[in-house]
Amino acid sequence: MSLTPSVLAEIVNDAVQKVKENKVFNADLRGEFSKYEYIQLTETEGFSVFKELYGGYLKNGDTEKFYEKYYAQVPLKSTSFFRGLSRNAATLLAIKVADSMLAHCKRMKSSPVNSILSSKTALSEKETAGLQYLGGYVLQNLHKKCARKSSSESQQAMAILKAGKLENGCDSQKLVSSLSRGGLWSITEPAQKVFSRTEHYFRQSTLKVATTLQRVDIAGIAKKSVSDSDVVSNYQTMVSNAELVPTKNISKDVLHSIVNLYIRVRSFSLTKDIIQDFKIKTKQAKSKALRKEIQRSCHEHTQERQN
Repeated sequence: MSLTPSVLAEIVNDAVQKVKENKVFNADLRGEFSKYEYIQLTETEGFSVFKELYGGYLKNGDTEKFYEKYYAQVPLKSTSFFRGLSRNAATLLAIKVADSMLAHCKRMKSSPVNSILSSKTALSEKETAGLQYLGGYVLQNLHKKCARKSSSESQQAMAILKAGKLENGCDSQKLVSSLSRGGLWSITEPAQKVFSRTEHYFRQSTLKVATTLQRVDIAGIAKKSVSDSDVVSNYQTMVSNAELVPTKNISKDVLHSIVNLYIRVRSFSLTKDIIQDFKIKTKQAKSKALRKEIQRSCHEHTQERQN
């Protein structure tokens, strides 16, 4: 699995968090990191350095070689990789990112499931149809909410949301077409990609539903989604298709609203699935216990007749 800009962002932010929490470092340095916001590298020369180092370690697993190559390239140019930090802070972060990257690689190598999920979640035809239906529901409901207001901000938000609606070719989304009766929204390809990546992070976070899931980390899933380069680029396509230049805050708020509502609705459906599964298992367990009780009772009656 090759490194993506969004995965690198996760690795860097993990390293930043560890520095902020470690009181070994002086207060000024930790204060600098508390204000720092990592600027995600895209497919540039800077990103290719991390991508090559990451891929090399996944391939050969040689820790010593990884550190040797990493320290020869990253710390010396740390301020260009981590813009906005002082030389000392950038160098420290470069060192911590090396450790964070190795830890991430080791998790990927030891967990085949996470290795697959970290890049892309493949959806079946039925799952894709459900995602399209839910995506249309999210955009339509947010649009209705904005329509109740009469401000310029709500007009901008409505235009962006409407840009995610597929006006023609709705028949390609069969589930929506079969249930719509002219009311439900079909969604455009960029909107679908935004929801697909959000679904990917939702499934990553709720992977162990059967035994360990206590709550859905809505805020954590949303943060990963809105930081994902694919989500951002496809959302920007929606904004461009809206044919307006929204204020920065409106553009950001609409994306967060889309992602958060999708996750909340998915959390609700997941909870229903878990409850239904629990009821089925409980019913099966009771049925099994009843069969055993009947068998035991029959056995006792047989013994009594024999005696």
